[in-house]
Amino acid sequence: MYPGTAFTRSVGDFTAESIGVTAEPEVSMVHLSPNHLFFVVASDGIFEFLPSQAVVDMVGRYADPRDGCAAAAAESYKLWLEHENRTDDITIIIVQIKKLS
Repeated sequence: MYPGTAFTRSVGDFTAESIGVTAEPEVSMVHLSPNHLFFVVASDGIFEFLPSQAVVDMVGRYADPRDGCAAAAAESYKLWLEHENRTDDITIIIVQIKKLS
């Protein structure tokens, strides 16, 4: 009745498209400055219940980006289970750019 996996979004899936799955990424451009310490690349599973700014604030509390990733992933997982009986893909990458000229 429904597509069983969502990874087909990378190549397109006409069946899934009919229920709202899209292969179009969300993209935004930001001019980086010395004030930017890091940026976050994450799957929609991170942002389903956490606003972008909440993720940035959470990650910013950690000196080690691995700790920031673990905290955001754990919070996302917890929130998924509070709202659903399953979770989505929860993937997060933090790229440190402080002291970049």
